[in-house]
Amino acid sequence: MTDPRDLLDSEIAAWIDVAPAPDIDYADVAAVRAMSDAYMAETGGPAPRLPRDDVVLAEAVAGGVPVLVWAPRDAPGSLPVVIALHGGGFVVGNALGAERLAVPLAVDFGVVTVSVEYSLAPESPAPAAAEETWAVIRHLLAHGDLAGVPLDTGRMAVHGSSAGACLAAGAALRCRDEGVALALQSLSCPALDPLAHVSPPEGHSMHGWGPTWSRAATAAMWGHYLGDAASHSPYAVPSVAVDLSGVAPAHILLAQYDVLRDEGAAYARRLVEAGVEVIVDAPAVTVHGFDGLLPDSAVARRALARQAEALAGALGARRH
Repeated sequence: MTDPRDLLDSEIAAWIDVAPAPDIDYADVAAVRAMSDAYMAETGGPAPRLPRDDVVLAEAVAGGVPVLVWAPRDAPGSLPVVIALHGGGFVVGNALGAERLAVPLAVDFGVVTVSVEYSLAPESPAPAAAEETWAVIRHLLAHGDLAGVPLDTGRMAVHGSSAGACLAAGAALRCRDEGVALALQSLSCPALDPLAHVSPPEGHSMHGWGPTWSRAATAAMWGHYLGDAASHSPYAVPSVAVDLSGVAPAHILLAQYDVLRDEGAAYARRLVEAGVEVIVDAPAVTVHGFDGLLPDSAVARRALARQAEALAGALGARRH
């Protein structure tokens, strides 16, 4: 019988061999956070991994929300900006999660990244994180400057990973409805549909193998995020949006062995049907969150480069 790990990219498979998926109940938030803290401690702690003299990393507050800002040092004029939302199942993670994309955006394209330190569930359930994301965007639009960096808010995009991609897609819908121009929504392994895990049809990715994220974890994630509310705004849960027309173009990264794959593909199809330009990047032999969990692997470096190029291209930023 074939070991399913033999189906993976060799670098991802080797990582999974030494860091197997933990046997943990994702409904237990304290256990999930302890696991995350232990992993961070083992891999160098919650600190920048890619410090560079030509990139400024600053802490700031935008619209009352803490953010991290990466910007090219001493760049002339106003710069295009990406608002980034980290992953972590809505219950863990922090703004440093954008670093692997923010540094090349600054160095190679002169693009600023503003990563949002949004409030986590279940203490702050939906729509808290979505409202904080919008508060950051409003602040940037009103001030055009953050941490001493002048921003060209006429050239703005959003990026999110996993749970953060839910917030990024919601922000794209909010921007459309508020008349805010957005160049691109970049969604990596997006979590978009809280019903996808409930009764998935035969052949759906929810029935498939996911070594880094499971159907049970998905159910727990949405339970933490949605709380007890009976209904939710599309800004917090993009899949409930009835009309996707007029929303920003999308670049969507899907992993092959990811239980969330098919809901991301379904959202991409809905966008196309609504007349939205969509690029789907679906590298084979990958797993949920591979571009963040194993960013130094060759397959992740290529995927991150394509995300950076898509964002920069949409923003009209040329490679230096």
